[in-house]
Amino acid sequence: MENLWPNDLLAEMPGSIPNAIETILEIQALGLGTITGGLVVGRVRDRSFPPNRAWSLYIEPVDQPSKAYEFLIIRSVDGGYPVAVEAYHLGDARLKRCESKATLTKALQKIFADLSSKSVITTLAEEAMAAGAVIRPQGEIQVQLARPIEIGPLFDTPDGQVSSISMFGISGHISDTTLENLRDRHRRVVEPLNDRFVVTMPFVGTVKTTVSKEELDVLVAQAKQSLKGY
Repeated sequence: MENLWPNDLLAEMPGSIPNAIETILEIQALGLGTITGGLVVGRVRDRSFPPNRAWSLYIEPVDQPSKAYEFLIIRSVDGGYPVAVEAYHLGDARLKRCESKATLTKALQKIFADLSSKSVITTLAEEAMAAGAVIRPQGEIQVQLARPIEIGPLFDTPDGQVSSISMFGISGHISDTTLENLRDRHRRVVEPLNDRFVVTMPFVGTVKTTVSKEELDVLVAQAKQSLKGY
């Protein structure tokens, strides 16, 4: 299996890459699905206990969340550097200290290039194929079923104007400011990632998800409708 952390993965992002540790880990999680032909997918879970911060990268065979495996965890005292990276499957070499974004990305490259890492991911890919998943060539265009997205009209609350939102099985409320940022595709809310977009919206805590261009169009259109009152 090829290197699961390509040297140019971050370089493909337009402009400067945020130093946020969570963002770097999410980019890796998204890249994993592309590199494995969609057989293995990754997701990042915030496991922070303030003031300490921690993010875990879980990987799983596609469409089999019950088989999720905690691949590694990154810990920080206050959300910045230095950080400790722990990859449980690497035995004596499982713990690494990283002083900066550069050393973190190098550590991730080494972890994903390790034979033990490739073995774990290969096993999950085989489980996906055993369940009927089919590997997709890189660059292959997929037609995906639309995922449900709904944003309601704005209404007044003691804390200001908010709107109800339901997307991908998650429901909550978002402010008019967030809607305006979404409508304008502001970089605080919408970040490009190759041919997709990472959308960050604070509701029920901060929810970050990756959407297709078509799904982003739906979100933007409904944000415009909500701001107009319908």
